[in-house]
Amino acid sequence: MYSIAERVVLPPLSEQDRSALLEQAALLNVYQILDAVPDPRGKHGLRYELSFLLTCLLAALLCNCNSTEAVAQWCREHVQQLRQVFGPRPFLTPSGSLYRKLLPRLDAQAVEQVLAGWIEATLHAADDEPIALDGKTLRGAKQGEQAAPHLLSFCTHDSQETLFQVRVSEKTNEIPVAKRVLPTLPIAGRVVTADALHTHADFMQLIHTQRGKSLFTVKGNQPTLSADLATYFADPHACFQQDETWDYHRGRVEHRVIRVSREMNAYLAPAWPLIAQVAQVTRTVTEQGETSTEVLYLITDLSPQQASPLRLLGLVRGHWGIENRSHYVRDVCFQEDRSRLRSGNGPQILAAFRNLAISLIHRGGSCQISATRRSFSYHPHQALALLCSKGRQQ
Repeated sequence: MYSIAERVVLPPLSEQDRSALLEQAALLNVYQILDAVPDPRGKHGLRYELSFLLTCLLAALLCNCNSTEAVAQWCREHVQQLRQVFGPRPFLTPSGSLYRKLLPRLDAQAVEQVLAGWIEATLHAADDEPIALDGKTLRGAKQGEQAAPHLLSFCTHDSQETLFQVRVSEKTNEIPVAKRVLPTLPIAGRVVTADALHTHADFMQLIHTQRGKSLFTVKGNQPTLSADLATYFADPHACFQQDETWDYHRGRVEHRVIRVSREMNAYLAPAWPLIAQVAQVTRTVTEQGETSTEVLYLITDLSPQQASPLRLLGLVRGHWGIENRSHYVRDVCFQEDRSRLRSGNGPQILAAFRNLAISLIHRGGSCQISATRRSFSYHPHQALALLCSKGRQQ
């Protein structure tokens, strides 16, 4: 069994020390990088270092705990395990009330930056793996007349690692937030996929400036563009390439047909100078004897040489998968919308650690989140090893 030497609670790191720590992110484990999170607590009466508390929180999330009380119980029931990993120390059992008081006080932006810095430094995704923009409202965190927090995440399609998460203020929407964050992410050589809210020529230009490519859905927020594409693909003389896929899963049959054309490029060029292809996707789902059909339109600056119809269909399916799986996993597996932590930055902090737990599970090669969390709950040393495996250097 690996172990970590005993460590007393030290004074908070200076900004210079934090910067130095983040520069070494690729060499550090999760426990070590969490030292870079600013601690809002005073020195008097401190029993636990912040990185210990946050590592226990993440380990408990991996082990199928969904609430702060469950995290505290997990610590109490694994004292021996914690002592073996973190070394002998007088306090090893933080309470649920400690987490409820601490998490809302943490600097959410600092936490997100530390986690994003470590994820990017240790990224498992391929250099050309697409990135999806995915917005989610934490409905369970609504308080009285105060709106529920809305978070915007940037996630890789295949490895499903959350590169960054940011809160969208009630006074704005996802569009300016995405424009501000995007240049800080590793966009070069990747395709950025987004839903219709982000379908704007200047956003496509921003991605192009960062040496990336884009694939956007077209809906009612771009009525002229949507009408033009619908009219073109309704023309029996329209010129296009076509491909299709079939999915069969537990009695559910999904048939997707994509039609892709370059013939609209010149017509759309004044408003959309970067468009290289437009597409129509028809998705037909048959389940329990009932059939539904959905038609949507796409625009992209990927050329036919860079993206065949089948690849475009794969990209849009990857984006749908991120939207559906991410929301389902956080709501159903982690019971995010049932969380009772509603004050301050608490909901966003917990969401950030859920994202990290999901990213770590996917890095381990599993896409079965619930099953993996149950497995970790039976073998908590594996979860702790995932977070502290390199050992602690003093």
